[in-house]
Amino acid sequence: MNHFKISEDIKQLNTKDIESNLAYYKYDTRKLRRQIKSKVDRTLPEFISTYSSFKGEVYENVLYELLLKYASNERDITSFILKGPHQNKNALFNKQGLMIDKSAQIVYKSAYKDISEFDALFFTEDSIYFVEMSTSKKTASLNKRLNKKHALLKVLFPKLHIRALIILTEGSTGLKRFPDYCTIWITKEMEDETLLFKILENNIKKDKLQTLTYKKFTETDTIKYARFQYFQTLEWILRKSRSHKNFTVDLRFFTSKTLALYFDIFSKLYIGHMSIDNFKTLAPNYPRDIKKVIVTIEKINTTVYDVVYYVREESGKLNRVHIKGDEVNIKEKELDGFTNSETKFIVYVLEDEHILNLKDIEHLRNNIPNFL
Repeated sequence: MNHFKISEDIKQLNTKDIESNLAYYKYDTRKLRRQIKSKVDRTLPEFISTYSSFKGEVYENVLYELLLKYASNERDITSFILKGPHQNKNALFNKQGLMIDKSAQIVYKSAYKDISEFDALFFTEDSIYFVEMSTSKKTASLNKRLNKKHALLKVLFPKLHIRALIILTEGSTGLKRFPDYCTIWITKEMEDETLLFKILENNIKKDKLQTLTYKKFTETDTIKYARFQYFQTLEWILRKSRSHKNFTVDLRFFTSKTLALYFDIFSKLYIGHMSIDNFKTLAPNYPRDIKKVIVTIEKINTTVYDVVYYVREESGKLNRVHIKGDEVNIKEKELDGFTNSETKFIVYVLEDEHILNLKDIEHLRNNIPNFL
């Protein structure tokens, strides 16, 4: 579904008229500079990874500058959100909602955490487009991230169609796997070594920033949308799922369109907790001392849902535990990740009435496939 056609400037990454503006963006070049200074072998994977990351930064900024020009000439684009050096500095550092973060990127933040980041956002009369740009040839992980962004925007803008503009380089794979709401643009490679090293060495002539003053260019704090409260929503789902008179967990509650969106945003929805003794009946060889076991229904992939346990250990570590038959899969979660914050919040919300016994778990595992 191609709603917009790529311009020749974007396809060719024409930087002739935007080079000075590129000097106004921030680039993380410290590691790359050190590697070049120490004459690291440029065929080593470490150097290739660092240099590719830098090229990705430049690619994104080149495309954003070119998109600004594209939007100014495209009648169907009614509003385009400014970021980077173009946005109003007064819009920085808000704590909640759609905003520009400290890196001058467009994010949606709730409870001090970035829920999602968007390379660009723009509107037409009946739609909002989020833009994703990537220099990686493999697109599977990018494709996987789209569900969360699409679902979040659907919650924020329930009256609009949610579409995506995906911009990739020549040779990218998996293009046919993208959802129908995506428009795919293909550009040439980011191969302008002269430009890349000008940026790396701060050697671009920095003229006055070229800005576009059309009314369609706007700031994040002027956009109207429905508020989404991250942790309050998790608590509401927990309490609502446990409020049925006849069922311990109301699986029918999870079948609504709204809950389908929440599964894409959170990936897991918390439904209670269980005793340590009961958990050890399910996972008798769990290797460490346990403080709390939290139970979720998790979206394993696009079609499969299952019961998954989040185990808070006495040491403070958090592990995701998925039991499938006799196989117990344990994966440690990052201390500063979303799941850690979610489980810390849920622990304070959980009450005695939210306990689940082994019969409840067995019932859920047997019946989840019939509902979800």
